[in-house]
Amino acid sequence: MNGAPIDVRIIVAVAALVLGCAGVAARAQPAQDDALKVLDDPGGGQVVYGTIDGKHSAQSAMALMLKTVHGHFGGRPQVSKVFQVRGSSSYGAFFTLIASTQGGKAIAGEVIVDVPPGGQPAGALLYDEADRFGKTAPALLRALGQAWQAAHPAAAPGAAAAPAGQAQPLRMQTAGDRSASIGLPEGWQLLNVSGGQVSAEGPNGEKIGLGIIVGPIRDPAGAQNPRLPPVPGAAPPITCSPRGELFDAYVCAVNQVRERNHQPPASFQLTRSRTLAAGNGQNAVEAVFDVDLHDGKGPRSGSARIGTIFTRGLPTWAMTISNSSVPKTVAAAEAATMTAIIASYSQDARVINSELQTRLGEIHAIGERSKAQAQAADERRVASARAFEAHMDNIDRQSKAMQNYTLDRSQIQDNERNGRATVSNGLADALVHADPDRYEIVPTANFLKGVDY
Repeated sequence: MNGAPIDVRIIVAVAALVLGCAGVAARAQPAQDDALKVLDDPGGGQVVYGTIDGKHSAQSAMALMLKTVHGHFGGRPQVSKVFQVRGSSSYGAFFTLIASTQGGKAIAGEVIVDVPPGGQPAGALLYDEADRFGKTAPALLRALGQAWQAAHPAAAPGAAAAPAGQAQPLRMQTAGDRSASIGLPEGWQLLNVSGGQVSAEGPNGEKIGLGIIVGPIRDPAGAQNPRLPPVPGAAPPITCSPRGELFDAYVCAVNQVRERNHQPPASFQLTRSRTLAAGNGQNAVEAVFDVDLHDGKGPRSGSARIGTIFTRGLPTWAMTISNSSVPKTVAAAEAATMTAIIASYSQDARVINSELQTRLGEIHAIGERSKAQAQAADERRVASARAFEAHMDNIDRQSKAMQNYTLDRSQIQDNERNGRATVSNGLADALVHADPDRYEIVPTANFLKGVDY
């Protein structure tokens, strides 16, 4: 439960520290070398960076960078409230726009300026398509740092003087089912790797987890389906409402999980949140908050990307979480390291797909025993399995299949009514046993867009 998306405060603070070396670089190299440059990142998005000529206030430097954005995209940026990075001369703001120079694409990004007293102003832009920026921001930040250091090697002494600007060396690690890997510094402990989910803890109490799925979650206001059989040995579902502010549901779910683990409830104080673009009608928010886990580490700086999973026909829902928390006593020093750790995270689709196939195979075996005399159904199942393998690169299907695997669910087809639904594995098994000619479990390869996912 302790994973995180990128904390926007961390992104701005780290970029500010990178740009904060501009004063050193400007004294060491000619001004013409410091013109704004555009950098395409191979993973998506762009970075504009460099020193800013002339004397500028923070307001005029920010205006100049936003003018650069306007000129590059041919669309006026809609800018959030400008905020200052605490204890620094750096300012940041988020923006969105419609890019007329790129066929009307929706763009999102950040503008960062550093205006040190008596020093050379510097600025940077990080931007990508609106629905991808939350994922590509860490790589864009890394590209910014690498490009700036390559262009201004003389700035290194200034950067070395700021511990918060230095990411610790990382070593790639994996464990468990080896479905994901992550880079961790010396002293960190990898706690869990399962189904693409990762959680880890640092020596100072830092906590991080990525790709976490919490569920099933019961909606207390929703009608419960009495036909759903209980899952033997399973804990009762978490009870939280998906209505209202999603951050409140996040707090509810986190504290119920903590209660199950015999931990005291955490105290949360939301600083800010913003809605993220999400497909299939699902909700997602990014939240920045203070939290006390009452573990002796004191108040923490935390952030989370919180998403929802609703499955048609089921009375329960699930929550996707990537969150992190760092004790405030070390938060500034750990900012760059936390950003680097999050950027290093990756999933191994081959392992996840293998687990999905194993689970599907177990479910299919029940149907095979029930349909020993139905050769045609056997042939369809074999064909479906082959089609599943051929379409493993389909991201939407893979996402839905992973959700089913994690939440112990199956897609089932009613051959009489020509209908489909997502049900628990227990109900799927029961229906196939009861009437194998009418019901069959749908392989992932046969999922229909708009119907099953």
